[in-house]
Amino acid sequence: LGYAQLMELDEHMPAHRRGGVRVVRRSAEHLSGLIDGLLDISRIESGRLQLSRDEVSLPEFLDQIVEMFRLQAGNKGLKFRFKRPEKLPAFVSTDEKRLRQILINLLSNAIKFTTRGHIALRVSMRSGVAEFEIEDTGSGIAAADLDRVFAPFERGAGLDPDTTPGIGLGLTITKLLTEIMGGDISVKSTIGEGTVFTVRLLLSAVTS
Repeated sequence: LGYAQLMELDEHMPAHRRGGVRVVRRSAEHLSGLIDGLLDISRIESGRLQLSRDEVSLPEFLDQIVEMFRLQAGNKGLKFRFKRPEKLPAFVSTDEKRLRQILINLLSNAIKFTTRGHIALRVSMRSGVAEFEIEDTGSGIAAADLDRVFAPFERGAGLDPDTTPGIGLGLTITKLLTEIMGGDISVKSTIGEGTVFTVRLLLSAVTS
């Protein structure tokens, strides 16, 4: 992967070879993502994944996520909508890295499979339970695929593996992480209208 990246930067590389180097680089990135994803699943299923209890500034954490994906959505011509409750705990106790991974996986998927319309992140809290809704106006998921959307390497019907990025492990890892953190995840979708993933997690407020 490193050599492919360096070769792409070579100004003397003949044009007819540059495309081949690009394929090598993309293939290496795909394999790297595949290995990382399988290692994550292996750690989770073997019980070797250790969760941390971080004191997280929830408003700041959400602002960082929104800033990141508002830019990505805008670059694709999509609107990004964010709704959060008027009152949020200043700090919550959770595994910040894994919570970020869950939201990034779902929002990345939403942007990846949406070509027009909007992406929405809605956050609500009640009695210490946070609910995150990630909505898109993409092509939707067929009813027949909903039961296996969290299975490894599933891509959904109608997706071209040669043009659709990803390795089909993101949702599997997201579900496993959500469950190991004591939460649950569900999905609703309508073909031609879009998809909504809902994650519910216990985020205990930290009091001084």
